[in-house]
This record gives sequence, structure tokens and C-alpha cells, in this order.
Amino acid sequence: MFKYIITLFFFKFLFLSFFCQNSNNNLFEEAFPLCYDQTISSNNANSNSTHSANNFNFDSSINCIKLDNSSWFKFTTNEIGGMVNIIINQINCSGDSNLVFQNNIEVVPLYFTNSSSGLVVDLVDNCKTSNSNISFSFSDLLPNQVYYLLIDGYNAIDTIPISTICSYQIQISGSGLKPAIDAGEDIFVLPGEEFQLSGFGTGNPNWYPTSFLDSSNSLTPYLSISSTTEFLLTLTEEEGCVYEDRVKIFAQIPLVFFNTITPNNDGKNDQWRIKNIENYPFCRLEIFNKWGQIVYQSIGYKENQRWNGTFNEKQLPTGTYFYILDVGSNSNSEIYRGTITLLR
Repeated sequence: MFKYIITLFFFKFLFLSFFCQNSNNNLFEEAFPLCYDQTISSNNANSNSTHSANNFNFDSSINCIKLDNSSWFKFTTNEIGGMVNIIINQINCSGDSNLVFQNNIEVVPLYFTNSSSGLVVDLVDNCKTSNSNISFSFSDLLPNQVYYLLIDGYNAIDTIPISTICSYQIQISGSGLKPAIDAGEDIFVLPGEEFQLSGFGTGNPNWYPTSFLDSSNSLTPYLSISSTTEFLLTLTEEEGCVYEDRVKIFAQIPLVFFNTITPNNDGKNDQWRIKNIENYPFCRLEIFNKWGQIVYQSIGYKENQRWNGTFNEKQLPTGTYFYILDVGSNSNSEIYRGTITLLR
């Protein structure tokens, strides 16, 4: 068995030395960013025991796991800090045929502080080892702090540790990581009117579509539109995380009211239509009979909401009905009133 172990070490050393290059996040200086509420798939296929470009001695600082072929990840808390949850699952390792030990990874969360003697490693939690799922839950992480996650493949033959290649998924969430990004509130404007978007957040901004904007890389660009348009704001943070939010700008196009409805199922005027009403999604509509009784009301007036001349699923008689429409716009406070003729 001992001869087999030496041979295994020898061939594994040759493979890692001659056929593999170090993975990008083999060094803590090049740790891969973990982004809020986003799942990544990763592995330590090309990692080795060199963990720092500056030759920092992690082995003497992190002695709860054996650092053979580790990979580094990092995340930065927001300005509030606090709760952060990490889940590592779908762990799949290739190693020796010893099924008891081959599917394990070792994980430790940590951060660094500077002292007069240099960089100091501070563990945030105990090291954990598993072949299925590993989770960490923190309630009081520091604000604006870079934290690291060190993951190492682990195998053992007769209790002798041997590094192994593992793949896994990582997901991170929690209020301590939630990014500050806001594309602003949905607003109403007149067609052709110049106005300003009010985006907010940290990182490099980019808006889409760009054709209407005086600058697509400003949080608060000026623009004008002729029709209702939704804009996407993306923010790319310094470490590479990308977050997005959307805002819809409703163009207040004049309404056209049709005054007749003939609900006889011939496909013509079976429902009462208001042209351009889709630009007023928060409108409030009420329809009354001649005695002032409400026979229809709605918030918004989409195609599937159109009045078809019924009340409580019963057909209403021929006659004149009355409507009141509040468009629910912060740029147009007009209340529309009129009549609808129902013919059968």
C-alpha cells in the first residue's frame, strides 16, 4: 500500500507540473468574486499549493485544513454589513477509488487585517469538510469588508491526506451583501418632453437602450421619448459583480375614446376600447348605468380587462352608460368623463 501511495503522489505531481497551468484563482490576490444572489460553478482543477504571489505563508496561519490545491473566492459586504449566507453544494470530486474519502472538500471563511508585523489572517468560522453540502451563516459581518472563501479538495488513503480535484457550486446571499442599485420610480412624461433619469448605486453604470440618452454611462442621463419605453440600468462593481434594475417611462399619448359597443360576438366592437390606454397602467375606470349604479370598475385597462357590456356576468340592456376615468398619472391630472352607447 505504501508503494502505491508513493507512486500515486509521483504521477499526480507529474500531471500537475507538466500538463496543468495554475488556475486564475489559485492565488488569493486573484480571488474570484462572489456576487449577491448569483450561483457560480467552479473547480480546483488547475490549482496547486502556491497560494500567494507574495509567498505569504498561509499554511502556518490556516492549520485546520491541508492546503494542497486550493481555490480562492471573495466577497465584499455593503455599507451596512450584517447577515451573509453561503451555500456550497453539488460537490463532485475525482480521486482514489476509496469511496469513503474521495468526495470531500475543505472550506474556511476568513479575512485579512494589517498589523505592524504584516498581513494577519482572521478566521470567520471553523473549517468545514463535506462531500455533499456545506453552509455558513453569519449575522454580524463588518461593513465594507472584503472576506475570502478558501476551498481545498481533500482525499485520504488509510488516513494519509491526498489532494483531489473537485467541482462545486457556490451561492451567496443576505442583507449584508445586497447591492444598492435603483433605476428610479416609473414616471409619466409627455411625448418629446426632455426629462432626466434618476439612477442610484455604486459601480460603473450603463443604460439600455442607448439611442434616446445623452449619455448611457451616467446614472442620471437626459432624454426624451415618443412612446412608452423600459430602460435597463446595469452597474458593474470594481470586483466584477454586475447588478441590474429597470424603470419604465410612460409616454402620455392622448387618449381616443370609442363611444359605441355592440357585444354580439361578431368580432367587431364587442368590447369597449380606449386607444392608447396602455400608456396609463395605473388608471382607474368606473362605468355607471343611468341610475348611477356602478356596472364596471378596474385599476388599469388592459385588453383582457375590457368591458363587454355585462354586469355580474349578465348581459346589460341597450342604453346609454357613463364613464369616469382617472388616468393615474403624475404629469396629467385630467379626469375624463363621457358616455357609451350599448347596442344589441
